[in-house]
Amino acid sequence: MFFLNLRQKMTGCFCLHLLFYIIVGVTFLRDFDRFNDDVIVLMHAGNLSNLSLEIRRYEKNFIISHEEEDFDRVIEYIDEAQKTVPQIIDDLKIMPQPTHLQNLTFKLAAYKLTFREFKEECIPENEGVECSLREKVRSLGQDLVNISEDLVVFEQAKMSDFITELKGQIIKTFIFLVLLSIFTITILYTSIIKPLKRVENAARDIANGTFTQLRVDEKKGEIRSVFRAFNKMVTDLAEQQEQLFQVKKLSSIGTLASGTAHQINNPLNNISTSCQLALAEIDAEQNPLVAKMLETINQETHRAGEIVRGLLEFSRAHAFSLQPYQLTKVIERVQQLVASEIPSGINLETDIPEDIILFIDVQKMIEALLNLTINAIQAIPEPPGTVVIGAEKDANNKNAIIIVADTGSGIDKEHLPKIFDPFFTTKNAENGTGLGLAVVYGIIKKQNGSIRVESEKGKGTRVIITLPLHTGLEEEYSLGQSETFRCNND
Repeated sequence: MFFLNLRQKMTGCFCLHLLFYIIVGVTFLRDFDRFNDDVIVLMHAGNLSNLSLEIRRYEKNFIISHEEEDFDRVIEYIDEAQKTVPQIIDDLKIMPQPTHLQNLTFKLAAYKLTFREFKEECIPENEGVECSLREKVRSLGQDLVNISEDLVVFEQAKMSDFITELKGQIIKTFIFLVLLSIFTITILYTSIIKPLKRVENAARDIANGTFTQLRVDEKKGEIRSVFRAFNKMVTDLAEQQEQLFQVKKLSSIGTLASGTAHQINNPLNNISTSCQLALAEIDAEQNPLVAKMLETINQETHRAGEIVRGLLEFSRAHAFSLQPYQLTKVIERVQQLVASEIPSGINLETDIPEDIILFIDVQKMIEALLNLTINAIQAIPEPPGTVVIGAEKDANNKNAIIIVADTGSGIDKEHLPKIFDPFFTTKNAENGTGLGLAVVYGIIKKQNGSIRVESEKGKGTRVIITLPLHTGLEEEYSLGQSETFRCNND
């Protein structure tokens, strides 16, 4: 089935209105030309009627007074009428006309000839004699008056009919314009106003917490595209809200884990102290097995304490604070925190030069590299696999280049531009919320660094971080910023 999109509907309505106005304009211009022709003919007819009346008036004066001047005036008016008649006939060529108008020229010529004969034969010698030409002149003069009056009445009737017809056309035009306007308004309402109202109501529902999708019609067009984009937005918002709930859960779990770690710290201290006392009291040579087990307990207690302290430091909120710090120590802390997350068969390898010192926020940097390391481990679907954390200085010895690489499944090319977007993730709901890389991106940017990802499907992923090396100038800048802040507060 054929459907018109919004642009085609609007173009069609515009063309329809334009065509209507062109037709109306051409019609009224044509009618105006007709009206103008009728007015000209009516003016000529009125002039002819006046000439006919003048001819009769001077005719009567001549018959009564026999003045030569009256005769000349009659002849003069007849000549003028004879000049007017061709103009009227020419104007009436393309119009209906009275049938006896064709006799007007003949009547004028006959009247002129008869009036001359009347003067020669009946005036003044035969003044007392009854002259038959007198009645003939009067009859022809009356015919001239009747024809001219008929012509005036005919033209007046034509103009009256034209005005009646024009009124009808104006009424029809007005009715059609009203119907066309109603049709246009209906199109605009159904195609624009009504869909926008649906979007407005749906947006209000979203503001109230109800994620309701719009029903998309089968008709193609801009509104359908808007509805589909709106529905995608609704779907994304619903997913993001669910992810936010998940983040809140994770935040609550993190708070709970922090409290639990704090509570675990005291028993671990007691265990460590008791173990050390027991080691001091026992004779290692007599009970080597017990001494070895106590030493193992002490070492594992110390290790558990380090893990607990790491959790406490990692979960504790603090302001962003930069300081010089050795990268190898950051990686060691990351290894300690991620040790329990590494499945059997996956190796974590590091290659970090000892002389790389960065001006960083230690805890935030640990958080960023921990996120990247966990992502790399989870990107390996099945062992065996390898995750490598390496670093080196660039050619100018101004920046450190940190690489976290894995031998996992890789990332599709279409997903690479969006991996740093909040809530974007290719993992399932159990393994990710889509916030890890967004947080990492923010941490690296705050430390004046950059981050990019190189990946190929099925061949692993490399996350490349560039951070400036510590030169001593960063501390002066940081101190200056603190002094400025303190002065502003003062």
